[in-house]
Amino acid sequence: MKEWYTLSFMPCHRIPERSLIVKGKQFPVCFRCMGILMGILLGIPIIWLVVPSLSFITLVTAGVLTFPLLADGFTQKWGWRKSTNILRLLTGLLCGTGLSIGIVLFSKWGVDMIMTITR
Repeated sequence: MKEWYTLSFMPCHRIPERSLIVKGKQFPVCFRCMGILMGILLGIPIIWLVVPSLSFITLVTAGVLTFPLLADGFTQKWGWRKSTNILRLLTGLLCGTGLSIGIVLFSKWGVDMIMTITR
């Protein structure tokens, strides 16, 4: 149970300068990972209700939403520029939303395949 409370299952670097600190306590993940988690947790129920089925456009949208995180992370890693915590949070949120699109659509597709096979 402690793994869920501390989010120790997350592969996050947990650098204090890149993490939220409230009243001297560090949040267990960095801003980027926090954005990804928020995007997934908020995105899955919304996407489940809004997006009806798997299509090329929704898959492209999911990919496009993950691109800003990749661009931010790699340009920072390569030393081309310095990122900020707000930018990390926003790109994480976009990526989490893109991941939730993939999770929901492939889940719906998997259920449809199982229902078709078992008829």
